[in-house]
Amino acid sequence: MTPATTTAPGDTERRPDTAGRRSLGLLAGMLTAGLIGFGGGSALIPVVEKEIVTKRSLLDEQTYLRQTVVANITPGALPVKLGAQAGQTISGPGLAVAAAVTVAVPGVVGTLGILAASHAIGPTAVGLITNASVGITCFIVVLLVGYVCKVLSHVRGVKLVVFAAITVASAALNGSGPIVRVALRLVGIRSEHKLPHLSAVQVILIALAGIAVYSVVTGRRRRSADPGPALDYAALRRSLWGAFAFVGLGLLGVLLLGLVRGWSGVSLGGLLSLSTLTSFGGGEAYIGVADGFFVRSGLVGTEDFFTQLVPIANALPGPILVKVGAGVGYLFAGSGWTSWVCGVASMLITVGTCSAVALPLLGVYDTLRHHPLMIDIGTYMLPVICGLLVQVSASMLEVSAAVGESAGIPVTPLLWLSVVAIATLSVIHLRRLVPDMVVLFGCAAASLLILGL
Repeated sequence: MTPATTTAPGDTERRPDTAGRRSLGLLAGMLTAGLIGFGGGSALIPVVEKEIVTKRSLLDEQTYLRQTVVANITPGALPVKLGAQAGQTISGPGLAVAAAVTVAVPGVVGTLGILAASHAIGPTAVGLITNASVGITCFIVVLLVGYVCKVLSHVRGVKLVVFAAITVASAALNGSGPIVRVALRLVGIRSEHKLPHLSAVQVILIALAGIAVYSVVTGRRRRSADPGPALDYAALRRSLWGAFAFVGLGLLGVLLLGLVRGWSGVSLGGLLSLSTLTSFGGGEAYIGVADGFFVRSGLVGTEDFFTQLVPIANALPGPILVKVGAGVGYLFAGSGWTSWVCGVASMLITVGTCSAVALPLLGVYDTLRHHPLMIDIGTYMLPVICGLLVQVSASMLEVSAAVGESAGIPVTPLLWLSVVAIATLSVIHLRRLVPDMVVLFGCAAASLLILGL
């Protein structure tokens, strides 16, 4: 939803330029998120926020939080939905499509490129990226820690205790297993136990239900200078137009698959769309979905999927769902230029499908933003998101430990080294002593050096 603006006489020439700068700023921010977005999914929440809220002031924090909630409760790739919603809010369908595609492109290009060269340099290239990802994980965890600290620093007294309790509960419900296993490995105890947990979607839905009950029981009636919670049909229509644009993007992908591979390509396009719609719980969950849809059905070979595509998708930045979807299209076509066409077409289908679902819900959510329940959601959903990020941090450290172990490095010293690095880099990040990109490349280089030796 584009913010209303007033133009003084003589300012008409500057408005398009301002709109253009905002659009370019969003695309630059989403490209940055796509390039450094190791970990995917929830790990990119603070990365995208820094790029489009803190750094470029394209959205305010409450608007971004609403979009984060919508992205978490709808199927598909979370970073793609964040880009689509931001573009829709700032300018409309055109920018929404451009932003969603932009955040997906770096990972998809890397995935298709390594698949294309897999026979020559595939294992070596994947190994280098995997080794670098250990250091990059430290940088991403620093961003997650910074987000949690920022949220908790804005509250005081009893509210701080409540926020901290919600954060701990959210982390425990979503990821007690990784948190416990990492904690045990820090003291030298190896544990492979899988503790019961809820998915991120389930945690978000439980939190929404709890907030709704709290809002009703307390009987809050807060007034706002803005009109009440009447449904904004104009905003809803704009969101629906944005959804139609993404439906068109998905259909373009299906058309390309059909032109290159005939009816089998159209069938693949339908399966890609359906698999995206059934994908809740992040990119890791989509690997299991894709296995059922494409591997067990015989469309993609088991060895190609698990020994090539999955390691590449996990090693590269960007949304895992889109990378896996694009890789499925590439492997389906075999080789040559048609594989690239099918890979790009598959990317368009996955991006279009998940964004087409998220935008209408955002329209409904935005129209009710003045309602007391929406205000409560905007307040108490923040610590829930923080808890999810704690789980993501533990999971990323667990993956890094496995990478180090495969390289012959003892896990406990590596984890302690990572913890010390995260603490040191957090101070550097919060005080802005060194540019983030310098820290990022420094982490990657140090990781390559240590694991290479």
